[in-house]
Amino acid sequence: MDFGLSEEQVAMGGAVRRWLDRHLGLARVAEYADTPSAGFDAGLRRAAADLNWLGVTAAPSDGGLGLGLLDLAVVAEALGAGLAPAGVGTAMAACDILATSIDPEQRRRWLAPMVAGELIGATALRAPGGSWDRDGIAVAATRDGLLSGDAGIVGHAQEADILLVAATSASGPAVSVVAAGHPGVSIRAVEPVDPTMRAARVTLTEAPAEPLSWAHDDVFERIVQRLTVLVSADLVGAAGTAMRITLDHLRGRRQFGRAIGSFQAIQHELAELHVAWTTISDALWYTAHAHDTGRDDAVLMTSVVKSRAADLARRMSAAMVQFHGAIGFTWEHSAHLFFKRLHRDAYDFGDDGWHDSIVATAAIGPGTHPALSLPGGAP
Repeated sequence: MDFGLSEEQVAMGGAVRRWLDRHLGLARVAEYADTPSAGFDAGLRRAAADLNWLGVTAAPSDGGLGLGLLDLAVVAEALGAGLAPAGVGTAMAACDILATSIDPEQRRRWLAPMVAGELIGATALRAPGGSWDRDGIAVAATRDGLLSGDAGIVGHAQEADILLVAATSASGPAVSVVAAGHPGVSIRAVEPVDPTMRAARVTLTEAPAEPLSWAHDDVFERIVQRLTVLVSADLVGAAGTAMRITLDHLRGRRQFGRAIGSFQAIQHELAELHVAWTTISDALWYTAHAHDTGRDDAVLMTSVVKSRAADLARRMSAAMVQFHGAIGFTWEHSAHLFFKRLHRDAYDFGDDGWHDSIVATAAIGPGTHPALSLPGGAP
């Protein structure tokens, strides 16, 4: 099977990368990491709306492009390659979630303004320490539609107009739109591990909410799977740039009269990392395509890709720091930004420890090890 992207998808990813190279660059990312700026976030989101990165999967009637998860993953990979501040990815994820609503009026009220950059959304799908499925939800909905509970650490909640909050109800998990400025919504800033994002602890106390209208009961699981793919895409993009920066350093740095990249031990390590990165990239594109086309292995491949990507994140970030030597441990070099971004992506929506159990259950069968539920339900 051909895992390659189409010419249009390659061009889309290239356009995102070129824009980031011209207008962002690692130097500006480093400045943002030192002093996060609401103005910088707003400008980047404005550009994302103007270039329609936010509306890739939204229908044309909602101001979007009407494309699939694969196309959105291409954009996410390019953003990860540029270490773009995470607010753009958060906005993209929020739009993709709202696009699951089957109510045109609901999409007109919330999705279209978000795609146009007139409304800012953030996602709150998991409680602190909760699992990466419906069992990890700690917000509950009452019969009259009010939400209460701990929504966990939410990326870029401080500047959000609305929150997309996962909550349990008598009919199962649902995602609801909550006004971030309501008195029943508490948003307390916290310091994230990854300085390219802003984060806050969100708790709800009888906050009014509007559940999204879904056609099927399993839409929550589908949302989790799609966002897992997008996090994997961000990780693959960041890992690819980390590898290229490390290769450039190894070609230029000399020791004992030779470029250190010519040493066999280093060559072998980088060759293994390149093979792993290439394989995971191809598997990522296939997985996104599998979701778009409804293939039976889409859920399983989501866990396969996230597991291997999480392992790659740790290996690539360690290699980048180690092969840069002493400078790799300094704040002046971008290695620490990649290290933190890759580790955040590795654990977001489940690391290899979480997803390997899912893959093992699918491959061996249930009852052979401690049970963990698939993001999309039992295998």
